Amino acid sequence: MQQKNIQVIEATAGLLQALQSLDYRFTVTQELDAVFDRPVRDGLYSVAPREKNYFNDPQQFSALLNSRDGALYVALVDNQPAGYLAVSRNWNGLALVEDTAVDGAFRRCGCGWALLQRAISWAREQQLAGVTLETQNTNVAACLLYENMGFELGGIDRQLYRALHAHPAETALYWYLWFK
Repeated sequence: MQQKNIQVIEATAGLLQALQSLDYRFTVTQELDAVFDRPVRDGLYSVAPREKNYFNDPQQFSALLNSRDGALYVALVDNQPAGYLAVSRNWNGLALVEDTAVDGAFRRCGCGWALLQRAISWAREQQLAGVTLETQNTNVAACLLYENMGFELGGIDRQLYRALHAHPAETALYWYLWFK
């Protein structure tokens, strides 16, 4: 995809409305056999394609608007809403990325990276020890992004999603970026 003009700003109520209409679905074609101390690329395997929809709801993070303990950011591509990221102060002294999603039409142009960079900056401004987030072994693009940004895999939970899926259960992956 060609280079786009990406801007990350704090969310407003109006932007939350616009984010509701975006399409956050993606097609799973690979999964990650997650183990510690191995690059993501070394654990990938192909699967039969299937659609994944997290049913993202940016409105559920409206309490983060103008909050001291969190923030909600929106990625704009050429002034058009393209995705969002919710981050908050976690109980353990880390920033917790509660949710992040980018519309399918705006993937692979840097929105996810820009949103995460803003969350990292927010965590530093809050003088937190680092950033943590969770994703699944089916979200390979996200895992590759986190690894490329310096996050390390710190937790693997093969049971978290077991009751929710007809498909064999996804694996929850907990990623950490520690500040020096």
